[in-house]
Amino acid sequence: MAAQRVVRYFLTKVELTDASDDEKEKYEAFLEHDLKIMNILATAGDNRMAYGNEFASFNVPFRRYLRCPKCHLERPISHVTYTWSQWEFHSECKNDKCKYKGKFERVDRRSVDVDPIRIVHWSPQEIRILYHPVTGKICYFWEIPGNFKYMIKTGNTFYLENTAWEIIEAVKKDNHLFRFHDDVIYHMKDETLAGVRTFGWGIPLIMANFKIAWYIQVLRRYNEAIALDYIIPFRVITPAPGSSKEADPVLHMNLNMFYGKVMAMFRQHRKDPTSIHALPFSIKMEALGAEGKELAPNDLIDKATDEFLSAQGVPAELYRGTLQLNAMPTALRLFERTWTHLVSDFNGFINWIFKKASELKNWENLKGRLQPVTLADNLEDKQIRLQLSAGQQISRQTALAPFGINIREEIKRMLQEEEYMQEEMAKYQEDQAQKQQLQQTFQMGAQGMQPGMQPQQGMPPGGGQPGGASPPPQGGMQPGGMPQGGMQIPQAGQAGVTPEDLATTAEQLAYQFLTMDYSTRRSQLLSLKKSNETLHSIVIAKMQQIRQQAGSVGKQQVISQMTGGGGQ
Repeated sequence: MAAQRVVRYFLTKVELTDASDDEKEKYEAFLEHDLKIMNILATAGDNRMAYGNEFASFNVPFRRYLRCPKCHLERPISHVTYTWSQWEFHSECKNDKCKYKGKFERVDRRSVDVDPIRIVHWSPQEIRILYHPVTGKICYFWEIPGNFKYMIKTGNTFYLENTAWEIIEAVKKDNHLFRFHDDVIYHMKDETLAGVRTFGWGIPLIMANFKIAWYIQVLRRYNEAIALDYIIPFRVITPAPGSSKEADPVLHMNLNMFYGKVMAMFRQHRKDPTSIHALPFSIKMEALGAEGKELAPNDLIDKATDEFLSAQGVPAELYRGTLQLNAMPTALRLFERTWTHLVSDFNGFINWIFKKASELKNWENLKGRLQPVTLADNLEDKQIRLQLSAGQQISRQTALAPFGINIREEIKRMLQEEEYMQEEMAKYQEDQAQKQQLQQTFQMGAQGMQPGMQPQQGMPPGGGQPGGASPPPQGGMQPGGMPQGGMQIPQAGQAGVTPEDLATTAEQLAYQFLTMDYSTRRSQLLSLKKSNETLHSIVIAKMQQIRQQAGSVGKQQVISQMTGGGGQ
């Protein structure tokens, strides 16, 4: 856990440099979504801390096909029924005109754009190294495991369809080692002193502190023995002694009977803890041991662990998950300087990933690094950067990078929000204008005027309805379908009521209802329908007619204003 916390302490955001915005966006999406770069760096760091070595390579995705040598029909190997014989693929052609049987040709094609690229972490136990002590050149070999060879030789379809052909050829030749090409393996290692010949290998720090680690394990082993023998007390039951020789139960009772009675009592108690027991003699129980807490070397273990972690370059507070605030700045600075080589290896690994990705995807080769921890975690430094950015002495990207903010993405989001706000505001203004225009049209219609017209001569003040009808009264309808203002509702079959009277009354009511809100209008229409269903139908038709006229008048006014013809 201490080693993992050291590794993850330095895993900050990957910074990309020397590239255009489009290239940076492609690489950022590739690192975060395709590779999951933080998981890869964490695994690489854990291997380096545990083994002193990390061997990683790119697994280039490919898809294997089988081709008929006669008609050249080609199909994916997963869709072909074949047999594996003499290190060759044998099948039958599905072409009705061919029907070839025999050896098929193997065709491998890269599928970088379709299948994901992944990083392979090789086991150090399976890697062999050929190292030149003067030039420092290293050749890497893979000792192919026996079970892997067995799967290939027996023709396991999963291994045959997903294993690179170079490895299959190495198994065919029964080679003990498979050699990697130059620059295929990225090797992270823990360097040692020049006087220690490691032949290209890294040696973990735990090997240099093996004595302390062995001492801690000795203390833990004895601590385990103490826990087994001295933590739980050893209970002993004996007959209670009497006050004199004549009353001593040991001299007068059968001890076999005593033992049987006591053990039977304990067996019964374990079956039923609520049971009641009786003995014909008194007993005494003593607890032996239970001094394990005093014997356990906890202080020695803690002291040895702190010494071991300090020798490893790990603060004990980091292992326990706490840091003393009074000494934090100096302690963190020393801790970061102690592990600069780990950060350097991470940055080299990142640039190696960029190089390989650019070669496989034909992208621009970028440079990158992990953001320094002091920038990511130093609150005082963040405040200074914000002040310098406000004074236009540094860029906003430099000031906001420690917060994990990409200024390019934020600008795009701000512009999108502004565009969305303008669109919504335009929709709101358009809705308000339509409502206002419709209301004005209703009011003019109620006064017997069309938009853009002057009152006709002879029309009484306040306007009137065509045909001599008076303007609609204000307000709503009284209960029972009676309009407020004294207007009488003609009843169905009433004597002296002509169709012209119904039309006039319906027009007045239509204008009056259109000025009401929805709930009031609905209630008044229901009351009118109960009292006079014929008038209700005419009112509904008049309301639809008025709405259509208002819509056409509103359109004409808008067109008139756009063409410079003025308005109302």
